[in-house]
Order: sequence, then structure tokens, then C-alpha cells
Amino acid sequence: MKQGKSIQAVSTFFQSHPSVIWGMLVFITMFSAFLLYPHSGKISYLYEQGDIAERDIKAPRDFFIEDREATQENRHKAGNNIQIVYDYDPALHQQLSDKIDQAFSIPRKLYTIDPLTTETTSPSFETIMTTKDKFESILGIPIGKGAFNILYKYNFDTEISDKIKIILTEILKNGVVANKDLLLKEDGKGIILRTIDSSSEKVVDNLKIFYGPDQSKTMVRIIGDPLLKGINYNLSNLIVDICQQMLRPNITMNRNETEKRIKAAEDTIKPVLYKIKQGEMILREGERVDEIKIIKLNALTSQIKEKNVMLARGGVAIVIFLSLLVIYIVSLRHHQSIEKYHNKNIIFLSLMLILFLSIARIAAPIAGKVPLDMPLSITVESLYLVVPLAAGAMTVCLFLEFQVAMCFSLILSLMCTIIFASKMEVFIFILMSSITGAYWIKECRERKIFITAGLKLALFNAVLAIALGIYSAQPQPDITVLLKNTALAAIGGITAGIITAGLTPVIEIVFSYTTEIKYLELSNLDQPIMRRLMIEAPGTYNHSVIVANLAEAAASAIGVSGLKTKVCAFYHDIGKLDKPLYFIENQSDGKNRHDKISPSMSALVLIQHTKKGVEYAREYKLGQDIMDTIQQHHGTSLIRYFYNKSIKIHGEDGVKESDFRYPGPKPQTRETGIVMLADVVEAALRTLERPTPARIQGRVQELINAIFADGQLEECELTLKDLHQIAKSFNKILTGLYHHRIEYDNKPQEPKKEKNGKPEHTDSEPAKVAKDQPQPDKTKNQANLKRLGI
Repeated sequence: MKQGKSIQAVSTFFQSHPSVIWGMLVFITMFSAFLLYPHSGKISYLYEQGDIAERDIKAPRDFFIEDREATQENRHKAGNNIQIVYDYDPALHQQLSDKIDQAFSIPRKLYTIDPLTTETTSPSFETIMTTKDKFESILGIPIGKGAFNILYKYNFDTEISDKIKIILTEILKNGVVANKDLLLKEDGKGIILRTIDSSSEKVVDNLKIFYGPDQSKTMVRIIGDPLLKGINYNLSNLIVDICQQMLRPNITMNRNETEKRIKAAEDTIKPVLYKIKQGEMILREGERVDEIKIIKLNALTSQIKEKNVMLARGGVAIVIFLSLLVIYIVSLRHHQSIEKYHNKNIIFLSLMLILFLSIARIAAPIAGKVPLDMPLSITVESLYLVVPLAAGAMTVCLFLEFQVAMCFSLILSLMCTIIFASKMEVFIFILMSSITGAYWIKECRERKIFITAGLKLALFNAVLAIALGIYSAQPQPDITVLLKNTALAAIGGITAGIITAGLTPVIEIVFSYTTEIKYLELSNLDQPIMRRLMIEAPGTYNHSVIVANLAEAAASAIGVSGLKTKVCAFYHDIGKLDKPLYFIENQSDGKNRHDKISPSMSALVLIQHTKKGVEYAREYKLGQDIMDTIQQHHGTSLIRYFYNKSIKIHGEDGVKESDFRYPGPKPQTRETGIVMLADVVEAALRTLERPTPARIQGRVQELINAIFADGQLEECELTLKDLHQIAKSFNKILTGLYHHRIEYDNKPQEPKKEKNGKPEHTDSEPAKVAKDQPQPDKTKNQANLKRLGI
């Protein structure tokens, strides 16, 4: 018993004490500051190439860094752009010609010419052979004995030496390079051809014109063919052989000059410096780290100072607290759907905010672990599209109102934007998706609406993702990325509907909320408690069904939830199951149990049915709204019959009126007010004799006037216009219900007879007024309400 009282006390404290609101604001503030801000003041910048960034990194101030590798690469590129210097020796062919003349002149001196006959006298071959060594030395090539003999036969004729010189000069003027394969590597870039004697330079782009060593030897035969035509075959071959052996490259690479120029070009390249401006994004969360970013991070690591975590979190906490406070004061503090059970609703909103912030924070690191080559891989930049954050606003809208869901969407969007890279696109997407999802779920009366709303939201999210993708794309959107983001957004919408469907029954149980879907389930009269009522208290069951029909029609007439009002009316009298035979509608044997007990005890039995009804409602988990209706449907009205009966026995001084009044409270909502009116009207009209339309209308007006005059409708916001519409709907329903009893005659009405010598009564005595009690001021009431229901 003590434990039950303690639990009840704690529950009452959380539901009513003002400090709970401030406690929740502080708790959400601290939780959000902890969730949104990093855990360490020293941010880790230690990454290796190819790593994935764990969070965004921005420059705290302006600074320069040198990219040594980039500088070296630029210098290397500058060196590679330098053309290789080749030296061209234009005097080589002249030098060779001089050697040929000098060499041939030595053996030729041994020949004598007779002045008289001008005939040449040839020396012996042995004599000529004495000059062979010197001949070879001057030419710089070996000459075989046979070759030397051929020259001897032709007297070392000048024609032979001239042809050799012509062939060599022709080839060397074109240019012969020592290594043509190496030269051709510069094709496309060209070379610098520097003349040795004049130091003049020119750029040569067509490198194929130069002969390589093998090519030059081939060209000797090609060039020599027309010159040697008609000459002895052996002599022709000897001339070609001498030319091939004497050929030397006259174009050679000048390595020293080339390297000198490369170094000069590299020295002109300045170091590559990067200016990192304050606030510049160095690395984004989920981005792959490359060489340049490594250099930036290394420079930043040497300059950054450790940040004061507590101070930073304190700033974030103040911003969050002020945001929550402003939204609460401006939009939620006196909102109609929040004001009733204020603390419980604020706790519900707080827990929903914490839940979906936690989902967003947990999802962020998961994105980086999804392989990028998957068809629907999720990057941090597109993560917010697939996380079903709209389910939060949809769930809030189901249990509270759409306007509350909009406020919830705003604060959730602000906080999630901080989690997801603080981009405007994130805020726009989450806010619009949440509000739209809440709008499509607000009229949910069937389970399939969750899927329908999810599909609609998926389509909306897909269109919104395309729009944001086009807006943020630079310079134009990547179709593959756009399609992937569209698919992710659609999945997020469908998932939001599914999550909302799963959360709804859990929240109904935890917070005793009742949704339209729950009302539809409870409107099925095959519920266990209603089956008990039908079997154990059939009169009360029949009364509840009629009251429900009256209440539903009246609710529809004034624009409140007909379903909610009807269901509350079905269950408003379930407390009579405790002692069903003490209520006249269940007495079928003509015996009235109240005849044997005192009026005060009878009043206590009647009062007790509201308390028992609340207990039954709690046991069968009917929800807070139905419990409120059971508790409030009699308000603080007076059980007038037993009050008057007690006065007759004990006198006015011996009776306390408070003992004969229901404990209340008075109806707090228009739905409960309608149930009170329908309950009283149905109970009273059941005993009305000859219920003509005029008598029904008069009785309805009289009953409503009495309840209004007793102040029972002061706290439920029913206006006179509402009462007029309610009375009008009651008249229409009751006239149709009792049409078979209507008698069209002009006989005067007789006073109501008593059963067993005693007046009839029900538990709805506030509608009846005893003859010997002070009557309400009918003139005043009729002045205000005399045309009620007409």
C-alpha cells in the first residue's frame, strides 16, 4: 500500500509540479550540448593518406604553408620543359676533307710525271706499301692490303678522294647524331641546336631529319650510287667502305650545358605556398584524405592550440537553452493541446527530441563505414536524406496537434543541422519533410494511413532532394549522385511512416495517449469491458449506446471530434459494473435497493461509480481521455433527489450539500461537456410521458438550462452557440427515437406518477429539480436560452 502511494505521489509530482518543466529544459540543454559538441578539446589531425575524415576541420586563423612535394614537382616540370642542348660541329666535314687530301697526297708523291710525255711513272707496290701506315694514321681508319692495292692500281687518283669528300660532306651537312633513339625521345618538345664556332642557337623540332650512325652508313651507299656509277665495282665498294669508317657524329648532346639550364629553370620556380584563410574548410567529414590535405593538416597541427571544451560546450548550451525557451514561451506554453496535462506533454516532446537527436548522432559515423562502391552507399553529405527524422514530427502530430508538430520540426531541424555539417540544405530538407509528414498523418484513423503517408512523403522527399541537388551542384549536378540521393530520400520517407506506425502503440501505452486509431478500436462494442456491461448491466449498456449516438451527433454539429466523443460516451458509465442493481435502469424486478439504505449512502453509491469507472478504465487501458470523461461527466452536480430526501429526514441544518455532490472536476473539454449533456438528457427523456416533439424540445431546453445555470459548463469552453446546436441535434435524434410513442391529441398532461409511491430517479439527478427546493432563476435563464434548440 505504501509503495503504491509513493508511486502515485511521484506520478503526481511529475504531472503537476512546475519545476518539472525547467528540469526538462535543463536536461535537454545539457544532453544536446554533449551530443552536438565533440568530446575532446584537442582535435586529432593525425591522418594518413587514404583515411576517411571523422569530422569537419576548419582553419582557426589565416596562415601559409609550403607544399614541398608540390614545389619539387613544379621544379621537376620546369626542368622537363627545358629543351636539351645539342652541339653542332659544322667544320667536321672540312676537317675530314683535309685529312683525306693529306692522306692521299703521301702515296701520290711517289708517282712521277715525265715532263716530255706527261706520263705518270708508278712506283712499285712495295714502295707504296711503305706509306700505308702513315696513310692509315692520317685517315684514322685501318686500310687492308687489298684495299690499298686497289688504290695503288688507280694511282691514288684525286677523283677517288674527291668522291669520298663529296659523300662525307653531303651526309655531315644533314647532321649525324650519336644516339638517335635518345634524340627522338625529345620529339614533340624539340632540341636546341647550338653551333660550336659561332655559339648561335636554334630550336629544331623535326628531329627525324638527322641521321643516326647506322642510318648515316646506309646513306653513304644511297648518296654514292649516282657518283660511283660506271666505276669499277671493287673501287666503288672501297670508296663506300672508307666513307662509312670515317663518318663521325657532328651533333652531340651537351650534358653540362643542359643540366646548367635545367638548374637555372628550377631555381626560378618559387616555393608553392597555400594561404589557409580563417574558417576555410580543410577537411570535410567522410572525405578521403589526399596528399595536399595531409600537408595542410600537418601545418595546422603545429599551430593549433587546445580548445577549452567546457567553455565551448557552455556556449552551445546557452544557445540551445535560449532556443528551447523561446519556442516554449511563444508557441507551446499556453497551447490548447499542451495545456491539458502540461507536464506530461512536455516530457513526451522532450523524450521524442532526445530520441531523434540520438538517432541522427548514431547514424553519422555509420555513413562513413558503408563501402562507397555499393549501389546505395551513404556519404555524410547525403546521410540526412535517408535518416527518417520526419517520423518524430509525424508521431508528435498524432498525439498532439499539427501546430505543435511544426514547432517540434523547427527545433529538431536546427539541432540536426549542426550534426549534419551545418548546411542550409540540411535544415530545409529536414524541416519541410517533417512538416509535410506531420500534415499527411494528422487525420490518421486507419493503420494503412501510415503506409500511405510514408509513400507520399517518399515522393515529396525525392522531389525535394532533386531540387536541393540541382541548387547546390557546382557547376552542374552529377546525374549519378542525384539519382542516388533521390533514392535515399524516398527510402527515408517510407521508413518514417513505418517507424511512426511502430512507435504509436508504445507511446499510447507509456503516456496513456489515445489516437484516432485507438478510438476506432474502442468504438467496437465487442471490447471485454463492454461485453461485461451488456451482460451485467444491460440497462446501463443501452443507456450508454443512446448517449453515444446523441453525443456523436452533437459533436459533429459544433465541429469537435465525433469519434472521440462517441467512444468516451460508450465508456462513461462502466463504473456501474461495481453495483449495477443500485442504478434504476438495471432494476428489472421492481425492487429499488435504495429504499433500504440511507440517502447519504445512496449518494455515496452513485458517486462511487465515477471512481470505479476510472479504475476499470485504467485496468483495461482505455486511455486518459476516457478516464477524464468518466471522472468529469457529472462534474460537481448535486444528486438532488437524495439530497432532498435527506433534508426531509434530518432537516436542512443536519445535511451537508457537499456530501451529495459529485467530486468533479467539472468538464474540462467540449467533448466531456457534450457527454454530460447527453447523459442527463437521455436519462430524463426515458421517463417522459407522451414525448411529442414539442415536449422533447421543452424538456431538452429545461435540462440544458439547469446544467448551464449550475455552472457545470464553465470550464469546457462550450459557447451559447454551441449549446444551441447541441440542443438542436438532441431534438432531432430524440424525436426520431421516440416517434412511435408520440400521440397527436390535445389532452392536458397529467402530473408524473410515482412508482411504489415514490418518485422515480436515476443517477443523473442534476437535471431534476425538487418542488420544495429553491428553483433557478428561470426568467434569467430563459432570457438567455429560451430559444435553445429551435
